[in-house]
Amino acid sequence: MSGGNLARPRLRFARRWAILSFSGLLTAFGGSALACAEEASSLDVAFAVAADRAPRPGERSIIVTGRSAATVDPDVELATDQSDDAPLEPIADVSEYESQFEPDLAEPAAGSAEPTLAEPPGDSQGSVATDEAVIDEFPSDEPMAFAEDAPAATQSPSELQTASFNGATPGVTTRAQLIKLWGEPLDDDMAAETLSFELPGFPQTIVDFDGERIASIRVELSEVIAAEDLSGRLGLTEFRSATMLDDMGSLVSTTYPERGVTYHHSPNLGEMASDDSAESDIEPTPVDAVCEIVIRAVGPEAFIDRAHSSPAKDYTHQIADLETALKLDPTNTDCRYYLSSVKLHVGALAEAEQLAAKAVEADPANDEYRLQWAKCLTRLARYNDAVEQTRHILEGKTAPDLVRAAALEEMGQLASLGSKEVQERAISLHNKAIELADKLAADNDVMVQASAHEVLLAAHLAVAERISAGDWQQKDEFVGQWITRASGIAEQMIAAGEADVAVRLQVAQSALMAGGRLSPPIDPKLWVAEAEQAVTELTPTLTDDAARKELNWELGLAYFHAAEIQHRRGESDLAVKYGEQAQSLLTAASATRAEYPDTDYVMGRVCFQLGAVHAVHRNDHRTACKWYDKACKPLLKPAPMTPLATPGHHGDALVSMGVSYWEIGLREKAYDLTEAGLELIEQGVSEGILANDATLVAQGNLTAMGQALGKVELSTPEPRMSESTVAEQRRTSPAVQEGRTNGQRQQTNVARRSNGETNVRRR
Repeated sequence: MSGGNLARPRLRFARRWAILSFSGLLTAFGGSALACAEEASSLDVAFAVAADRAPRPGERSIIVTGRSAATVDPDVELATDQSDDAPLEPIADVSEYESQFEPDLAEPAAGSAEPTLAEPPGDSQGSVATDEAVIDEFPSDEPMAFAEDAPAATQSPSELQTASFNGATPGVTTRAQLIKLWGEPLDDDMAAETLSFELPGFPQTIVDFDGERIASIRVELSEVIAAEDLSGRLGLTEFRSATMLDDMGSLVSTTYPERGVTYHHSPNLGEMASDDSAESDIEPTPVDAVCEIVIRAVGPEAFIDRAHSSPAKDYTHQIADLETALKLDPTNTDCRYYLSSVKLHVGALAEAEQLAAKAVEADPANDEYRLQWAKCLTRLARYNDAVEQTRHILEGKTAPDLVRAAALEEMGQLASLGSKEVQERAISLHNKAIELADKLAADNDVMVQASAHEVLLAAHLAVAERISAGDWQQKDEFVGQWITRASGIAEQMIAAGEADVAVRLQVAQSALMAGGRLSPPIDPKLWVAEAEQAVTELTPTLTDDAARKELNWELGLAYFHAAEIQHRRGESDLAVKYGEQAQSLLTAASATRAEYPDTDYVMGRVCFQLGAVHAVHRNDHRTACKWYDKACKPLLKPAPMTPLATPGHHGDALVSMGVSYWEIGLREKAYDLTEAGLELIEQGVSEGILANDATLVAQGNLTAMGQALGKVELSTPEPRMSESTVAEQRRTSPAVQEGRTNGQRQQTNVARRSNGETNVRRR
């Protein structure tokens, strides 16, 4: 298409959250923005260049002890010579210095190893509890001799059916029916809640009642038997089991929720034999030896327990179990809360929010439920609502310290999405979260310790990112210190078994984001290698497709940040390589993030980044526009402000794309893109997110294009008051006066975001 107006919606985004609410709350929890930075100064932070090459002037990489990382950020503009014609200035990020050496890129994970996906369970909802026995009755003639191996259950594993023992079924059989079947109990009071029976072949059989119906049957075996053998005989091998361990890691019980069957395991008697005897007659028992079987009516608790005992990233099975539990007991608020957490991981944001909201509705006093709701609202970019729920926790008096620390951290994350004034207060909230979580990290409860470490890790990384984005002195030093501390926390979590190596990927990604904002940006090589190593190590352990896609999305973001950094560093080949790796991983994983409001923006931004490398470093606008063609549609969709999507970057991308389309003759399209980009930037200015002069480059490009296309008169439009003031100050500055040589006025730094970053213009 060579002409015509580019169809696009009005870009009005959902960024108008309650800034007044933010301000009141943030004042209450204010503090020194770098209160923790002084403490961090005592930590060792090693800055070094890559070992395989000489350093470039002014370049440093942040090397974390035992790990390696690098990070950066600011919006950098492109510079150019000034011609007599009205300038068209792209705003794609690039640094001033040229690369002299090309560092070796860490090889990515071999083939991005993807193990075969475990088959997900079938629909785990079905008919519950009938009076038909699923497990064959135990024999009554010989002790522990099975009449025959029990055939596998005829129904599919998705059906729920309570097992029976000797004709009695918990939840179905009544007291009177049981006495008729088994005879009179050993107890005198036949109306008691618990009755004992003497059955041939079993030392003891105890039945608990709920009213007049059997609640559970506990059968003591005359001799232990290996769990695997017993499950085979009882036809339970087709089901997943839930295991419980004691504090020493010994197996206590194994449960099959679909049948309501639980094994109680016997301790290893051989290990318990007295050391005083030279020889013991007690032989070791199997590790999984079963000494007792308990049968209960199929219920939600066993499914919830199995979900908790599943591997942390086995999302498919966790969801299946929790949904089954919720169908069995729709009033179970704990189940709604846990299911909401898992749904959030797999990108089902709407369901996660609804589940959390219903949990809060059922139990308004539960601050943990409310915090989960706030997290869901934040992911959905419903920031007003998220602030309201988080503030409710912080202003209340009932929240446990752990929940309060996590709420402070959540509010800090929300503050970072506000206006510049609000963003400056985010660090004090993170510091408050750190102060509280640091005390909890020494708690005697290992679960509290683990949760406190999660808050500490998130808060340290958030502070590093906020410092890198702000106007702080020596911010490269402070960023390095906070990343170092975060890396130490991550390693402590791994060593304690609180987390897997995914936390290293989390640290690496934040380090790349923060390091990309430094000037000059860091060499991303070491952090990319760290991210790749974590994924290589973790991928073989994952059998869940959603978990693998979640991991690949995070690695894709690490590549994306690295591509932006290499673009700024002038390393065009590496920028393309990282960008293509990012596009491949993010595209494959994007389907699971369809409900995230910034997914389209991220996909468009990756394509834009690849196009910008060709336009800026290779002066190849036609190739650039091939990438921009892929970027246009997603970038022209409305997107709220998120940690990955900001109005400045969003608008700048559209303006820069307009330059390349102009160069290849698609001038109407170039004009429309530039106009759309200007609208975004203006909105960011009006909401206090961007500085008043952020529109100057976009406005200049649009005016020049409009004049060439006859859309505006050949005169400079009257700028807004704030822009006029800025322009006047710059016209009279010594730097501008020195820039006038040989009677020709050179382009000044009219659109720079920070000192030392010039606005470069492509020809």
